[in-house]
Amino acid sequence: METAILLLSTFLVIALSTLLLRRRRSVVKQLRGPPSNSWLFGHEYMTQHQDQVGDLEYSWYREFGSAYRAAGCYGQDILAIADPKALQYITQGAGYRYPKSADFEFSLNFLFGLGILTAAGSVHQRHRKVMNPAFSAGQLRTFLSLFQRTTRHFSLKLTDIIEGGQSTLNMNQWLGKLTLDIIGQSAFGYQFGGIDNDDNELTKMLNNLFHDAGVLPSRAAVLISAVPRVLPTPLLYLISLIPSRVKKRYTDLNVLMKDTGRQVLKQNLEGGVASSNGKDILSILARANADEEQKKRLSDDEVLAQVATLTLAGHETTASTLTWLLYELCNHPEHQKRIRQEIAEVRTRVGAEDDLSSTDYDSMPFMNAVIKETLRLYPILPAIMRVAGSDDVIPLLEPVTTSTGAKLTGIPVKKGQLIQLGIGYYNRHPTVWGPTANVWNPDRFLGELDKTTPVGVYANVLSFSGGVRSCIGWRFAVMEMQAVIFELVESFKLSLPKEDLQIKRQPAFIMLPMVRDEMAKGTQMPLHLTPIKREI
Repeated sequence: METAILLLSTFLVIALSTLLLRRRRSVVKQLRGPPSNSWLFGHEYMTQHQDQVGDLEYSWYREFGSAYRAAGCYGQDILAIADPKALQYITQGAGYRYPKSADFEFSLNFLFGLGILTAAGSVHQRHRKVMNPAFSAGQLRTFLSLFQRTTRHFSLKLTDIIEGGQSTLNMNQWLGKLTLDIIGQSAFGYQFGGIDNDDNELTKMLNNLFHDAGVLPSRAAVLISAVPRVLPTPLLYLISLIPSRVKKRYTDLNVLMKDTGRQVLKQNLEGGVASSNGKDILSILARANADEEQKKRLSDDEVLAQVATLTLAGHETTASTLTWLLYELCNHPEHQKRIRQEIAEVRTRVGAEDDLSSTDYDSMPFMNAVIKETLRLYPILPAIMRVAGSDDVIPLLEPVTTSTGAKLTGIPVKKGQLIQLGIGYYNRHPTVWGPTANVWNPDRFLGELDKTTPVGVYANVLSFSGGVRSCIGWRFAVMEMQAVIFELVESFKLSLPKEDLQIKRQPAFIMLPMVRDEMAKGTQMPLHLTPIKREI
């Protein structure tokens, strides 16, 4: 079957490429870059099968500069770029002129539907305007007690397991249960029951979703995923004719999440939108939507699509970031002690068992530096594919040298040019972060940072993207991580279960933590937890 699909997709694309695509000379072709031995696959199959995220791309940036030419499937040239000024321009200065690439958008549509992640231009503005009230600073503070209550329940659950004789836990899996419960309750008032191992259909469908869909894709899968870039939009339906286990799982999940959201919304709004007092994001969104003019409102499908968007974007990404953070704290026990010292100072001020305010969390400089440094070094989405919406010139902070020896301070691009935003390398760029950019060091955020070229919305890292397409829930994620770290570091001493444990940054749809030589076990982060007796 795979061979047949491979041959079919190859024939289809070659034929359509010959008939429909006009190859145009561009400056991008003159940029230096790694050689490619395959017109069909370019570098895409090898980067998705490299040992760790960034092994290849980061070395190419170091060799060729902050902008280089990479080879895509079907002979396409990809402009890979991590230059700070260029990224600032694309994400902020250019507004919506660099939309998502067709393949990226096609995959997101299957997974998320018509939500804010897939919307573009004026449609995205409409989504964002309606959703903003649910993510205001005041509204987010109302979620804090939910974060604390759920995280405390999580802590007690882990303690029970440890006291039962199991002290080494797969914290990536457990943190996924925690963040799923938090996002379910806060986003649409739904009880996933992840912490208590409740077995429901939605939870089962979400389990290992990105691992199963994105780890070590077949050659056929790589080619098929790139087809939307070269097919005219009216012919994209042809891809849906190709059978795919992953596509079916995405579609089934999207349908189930919409059905769940529809049921929850019906319950919350039984007395009408105006009389609803639901505190979850979906209810707030429904009320804000009702207040808009008819032509500016989101459709029912658009409102319900936010359920899948918020759940998937706000669950797996936060769990993975927290996983890497705990891993680094295990590697640096002295940093655990520094956070506990800050916790002790806060407890002295607010009381041993009292809930903290957002101001209390913000008053902990080192804990927040740990969050920033983890987001910097471990961006869960290490690259984003965009496309030039029109002919343009992308400015550069650092000139790049072409294959002819010319120096460029800007890169002219043609409409339709594929551009890969190198989030992972920007977050490690020595020009921005200094000579120790590859080292996990939270103290870098306790001093003055060079912000002459601001790019990201938080701590100048690009992990939440930037500009009009920045993550609408970044403050939600930061506040959630503050509550989780505070509770876990206060309650447990964390350590690695063995000295030679090798964790790798596994390429997938997002970056996943996996144990080297234990790939068959899937996504995991085994950590040893020792309960700390809390003083009351």
